Amino acid sequence: MNRAFTVASATALILAGAAFTEIHDRPAPDGSLANPAEFTVTAREYSFDAPATVPAGYVKLRMVNRGREGHHVQLIRLAPGKTLGDFQQAMQAGGPLPPWVTLVGGPGAADPGGEANATTYMPAGQYALLCFVPAPDGKPHVMHGMIRPLTATARKRVTGTAPRPDVSIRLVDYGFDMKLPIRAGRRTFEVWTDAPQPHEVILVKLNPGVTAAQFLHAVESPNGPPPGHFLGGVSGLSSRERAYFTADLRPGTYTLVCFVPDHKDGKPHVAHGMFRDITVE
Repeated sequence: MNRAFTVASATALILAGAAFTEIHDRPAPDGSLANPAEFTVTAREYSFDAPATVPAGYVKLRMVNRGREGHHVQLIRLAPGKTLGDFQQAMQAGGPLPPWVTLVGGPGAADPGGEANATTYMPAGQYALLCFVPAPDGKPHVMHGMIRPLTATARKRVTGTAPRPDVSIRLVDYGFDMKLPIRAGRRTFEVWTDAPQPHEVILVKLNPGVTAAQFLHAVESPNGPPPGHFLGGVSGLSSRERAYFTADLRPGTYTLVCFVPDHKDGKPHVAHGMFRDITVE
């Protein structure tokens, strides 16, 4: 995955400069299920094996990477009346993401053989799964057909409740606002974007003695495997969107990174300093 996100400038053609729907308060679920509905998404070159439908409400997507390249899931919501075909036409036309598309998270990047998860509140409607990680030819996987429709079906009762977080991460221009330290163990993170443009949080476990700056330099100038591992997180979230992810943390140094392209200059947010080393005790 040493070239995993050098494609950030390419995805700027799809994501930069977009207008995003703001969703502030979620409907309060009635607790008909104690936990979110959970579904597995299997990622390969270049496809997703995933359910066609999920129940509306809180949904946990668990991505298992069975490919030879890194993958992630970018979950998008389409406005009523819009279809996956409409989205594909908009991508082919280039330019910013249409205002009728909202980024609602999805499991962040995972190495080959790894996995990631994310929980999102999904009102009934039309969604799609996409992967923007680049192929060896430099094109994002979505341009090789790694895209799949998903429908959240209406129910009288929504499924589940929001996970109870151990750590909250507020995404701003251009940083991660959170309280430290973080203790080792299985931890659930709450993530939301408190900025006018979208952001994401990708969790990376750094090799001993490696800093975030050194890891990112290795990713941008690959010369063998990078000195760290992608452990998931939450993919792009539009303004005021919220999602959750869970990770098993061992003591050591990690970094949080946002590779979403900036809506002004198209550069990945990491180029604006949106990365942060954290220590797990």
